[in-house]
Amino acid sequence: MASNSRTDAAAGGALKRWVATLSPSPDLSSTRTLALAALAVSVGVWFSLCWHAKTLNGLGDTDDAMRLVLVRDLMAGRGWYDQVIHRLAPPQGVYLHWSRLLDGGIAGLIGVLRLFVSRSEAELAARYLWPLVWVFPGVVAALALARNLGARAAVFLTAPLMVLDMQLYRQFTPGRIDHHNIQIVMTVVALACATARNQRTLWAVAGGASAALGLAIGLEALPLQALIGASYGLAFIRDPEAGQPAAAYGLALAAAGVTFFAIQTAPWRWGLSFCDALALNLVAALVVAGAGLAATGAIARRTPMWGRIAMLGLVGSAAGAAYLAFDPQCIRGPFAAMDPAVRPFWFDRVQEVQPLPIMLGLERAPAVMAICMMVLSLGAGAYLAVRNRCAASTSALLIGGCLVVACITAYFAWRMQDYVFWIGMPALGAAFSYIALHRLRDLMVPSFAAAILLAPASIGNMADAAVQATSRRSTPQAAGPGLRCFAVRGYRALAALPPGLVLASQDLAPFMLALTPQFAIAAPYHRMSQQILAVHEALDAPPAQAEARVRALRADYIVDCPPYPLMVGPKSFASPLRKDVLKIYRVRPEPPGGA
Repeated sequence: MASNSRTDAAAGGALKRWVATLSPSPDLSSTRTLALAALAVSVGVWFSLCWHAKTLNGLGDTDDAMRLVLVRDLMAGRGWYDQVIHRLAPPQGVYLHWSRLLDGGIAGLIGVLRLFVSRSEAELAARYLWPLVWVFPGVVAALALARNLGARAAVFLTAPLMVLDMQLYRQFTPGRIDHHNIQIVMTVVALACATARNQRTLWAVAGGASAALGLAIGLEALPLQALIGASYGLAFIRDPEAGQPAAAYGLALAAAGVTFFAIQTAPWRWGLSFCDALALNLVAALVVAGAGLAATGAIARRTPMWGRIAMLGLVGSAAGAAYLAFDPQCIRGPFAAMDPAVRPFWFDRVQEVQPLPIMLGLERAPAVMAICMMVLSLGAGAYLAVRNRCAASTSALLIGGCLVVACITAYFAWRMQDYVFWIGMPALGAAFSYIALHRLRDLMVPSFAAAILLAPASIGNMADAAVQATSRRSTPQAAGPGLRCFAVRGYRALAALPPGLVLASQDLAPFMLALTPQFAIAAPYHRMSQQILAVHEALDAPPAQAEARVRALRADYIVDCPPYPLMVGPKSFASPLRKDVLKIYRVRPEPPGGA
């Protein structure tokens, strides 16, 4: 027994001496080392994304295909402000809520690449490179956010987390030219600027401009951007010296919002309000909020706390009133103008707006990973808030509030889980850095090992394996129409036909416009809810009524793809037509006299 005790003591002493010789975690908080860390992470991510993507055999999803149509039209000579898609719902066409800034950016990249390669090669290369370009600024902002929230090792511990979890980059895969990636990056940039520890006024200007650009691209992150803006006001309520950064943020937000609105919106539409895009109502709200924040921030030093609270409340109320005054129905959200009749058979089945419980049945592994990320990020946010409860900084409160909002919205809409990952990962790295500092003496090897073991990717994979082992069901398959309905080769026969108007499921329309000269009645966008409803009623009609409805829509062709989940009854005229992939039917000319 004595011998064993001496052996154990010797082993323990050796372990302590070995641990004592370990190097501390490196401090990567300087601008230069943070940029190098972000570059290293980005290179690893680029390699992984390119390795799995290899080549672009398709056009991506419906939004990627439609974005390509808009970019091609712009490069073919369509005017900057001529944003009507004339090949949808002719003859009037459709004016989508999408940002022209994004069209111009992609078209500009293609134009630069055309200096070196052919037009088709430049387009392919741009589709490949565009989402990859946004990885680096996103990683820089995320690491900066971790640095602002955490201890000296925060960047070092966040970097490997951002390499391990590739679900973080699902909106950045080659070919993803949709709007999501830029919106995510601008939100993280605005958060990083709002939590900056030094040169706060300068970073506030950058944060205001980033917030405005993100909102000009799309409104998905509007609740998060509202919290970021409110954090500047909360900061100068607690500390009058924070009034100058708040004023700088407010002026930058208002000025950039007006500028981006004027650049991407046709002048004859400046007086229109919409709930789904940067329009007059939101611009008015940004101007009121920005100017109000600037005015109150400028006099914060000379105003008592109760006065600062009252002024900030007045500014927030005035901004909300300005937004709703131009279009009160926007209180119901961005889809307020959509016909509710299309929800059961279309909108409520769109994957990106599905709630998390539904996604567990459709894509179990990513959904389990998202749940783990929610739990871990909320825990990290709570830890940071409690740890900094006595500090004057509002950064921990801001990150905690953003995580709560991101998790709630992600529960009800799958597309918002991206924000949970991009905000939660820096919060986790920051929380790990404090734990490593106090529990592991900030030693590099133990801290790094603990971060890897507690990473969302590690825990998520174990949780998914446990769910799969205990589940009685087979592994579920992802929902969707399948690769066959969106494959390029499937549209060759349709492209060879004379141009005409096609009646088809709305999800096929973007690919028809990108791959053929045909026109389409409806596409999967809420501003086309009337057309979507008309197409559904025609396809779902019994044979005795179908012909009249098809002719009323002036269709020349009917196109169907059986793998696509068409929501029609068994007695509808479209049901027996569901045979081959992308089966094309020509509508016979109406007999003279309509007989």
